[in-house]
Amino acid sequence: MAKILLVDLPAADRDLLAAKKYDVEARSAAAAADGSLDIPAGCEIVFWLAGGPGAEDRPAVPAAVREAFDARLREGLRVVCFVAAAGADRIADLVGPVEGLRVEESVRGDAVVFNPRALFHVPFERYKPYIPKVFRLLGETLGDGVWEKAGAEESPVEVLAKTLDGTPAAMSVPRGKGGLLFLPSFGAKTVEVVEYILKDRLGLGAEAAAEPATDWLDAEDYVFPELKTLVARREEEKKRFEMVMADYDRQLRDLKAGGQEEFHRLLKGEGAVLRKAVIHAFRYLGWGRVVDVDEYWKNTIRNKEEDAWLLEAGDAPVEAAIRKGEIVLVLVRGGKNWAADDECALLQKFKGRRMQEFDNTRMKAVLVGNYFSAVPAKERQNPFSAAQIEEAQKDGNGLMTTWELFRAVKAEKENRISKDALREQVRLKTGLIVFDI
Repeated sequence: MAKILLVDLPAADRDLLAAKKYDVEARSAAAAADGSLDIPAGCEIVFWLAGGPGAEDRPAVPAAVREAFDARLREGLRVVCFVAAAGADRIADLVGPVEGLRVEESVRGDAVVFNPRALFHVPFERYKPYIPKVFRLLGETLGDGVWEKAGAEESPVEVLAKTLDGTPAAMSVPRGKGGLLFLPSFGAKTVEVVEYILKDRLGLGAEAAAEPATDWLDAEDYVFPELKTLVARREEEKKRFEMVMADYDRQLRDLKAGGQEEFHRLLKGEGAVLRKAVIHAFRYLGWGRVVDVDEYWKNTIRNKEEDAWLLEAGDAPVEAAIRKGEIVLVLVRGGKNWAADDECALLQKFKGRRMQEFDNTRMKAVLVGNYFSAVPAKERQNPFSAAQIEEAQKDGNGLMTTWELFRAVKAEKENRISKDALREQVRLKTGLIVFDI
């Protein structure tokens, strides 16, 4: 029989774990209402998405099912409850009452404080950005540095996370030889937290303390002080290592959020997100001024055409620069297929209009496209046809993929080419623009 049971988690999560050779089955909590939620005889751990889809419509669970669940818990079953919605009634309805449990809607996932001594500090830090919402689990607050409270069992309740005012938001509640672990839902990353728990075999209750030592000589009465000291030092080093790794994870996440994620939108973005990412990339490459045309003409009633202007003169007013200086018009497009002929034709059409409007012929137009967006960027085909490239070359315009623009930014960050050299290539190259890197 399966050792792992998923309740109300997506079928894709079950398939993922099964593909990695975990002994796993899946059930629906709705089955408990008619008494058919059977826990496999060999099951050791249950992962339950409490408050998931359909939870509000689930009928009450018969007392016999709840009592059977409670009995398995006291025999050593461990239950991890990912709380996805407010309301404690549905939780108690399945696993029995939990002293003081309230489950009230609280704050965003990034507005919590984690227990630095708990092993769960590591996954909390790693997956914190994916927590959609945190819930207050108890009606009381705990002071700074207080991470335990008395519970219904002999062993205390360990608090793993608190809201900023000290209300428990994640906790481990012992029950007999087993225990309940209450965590927030981690959204699409919940299955990764499940795998983290399974891989690292994190203790979820009092069962570890109840297990007898494999050899009675390992008992404290027979251990010399130097061995006890070494064991204690090992545990300290282990926790220190996990905190260091969590800090690295936090730094990596901050670096991504601080810059890399914006450039990644060149490769996966669409619509307004893609347009802003392209404008951001050109600004990074050091043009004197990159004008967001939508923003510049936001108070003017006119049809939206090109997306940006690249101007060399950063100190001159925009109106003066577009009439006297060199301009690169930028159109941003994207899709899951090839570039369309009518998209490429817009280059010359819009350039002609701006030449007449600005009375300035020192101008070229460049289409920057995120085509074949469903394919990993490095594996994408050239989305532009030979005819499109030839036409752009004749007109003195350019066609560029967002992958090529990303490659340029990456090469500059690796000190393989300067921003000046990249800008020069954008100005001079026509047809298909491929950077000499």
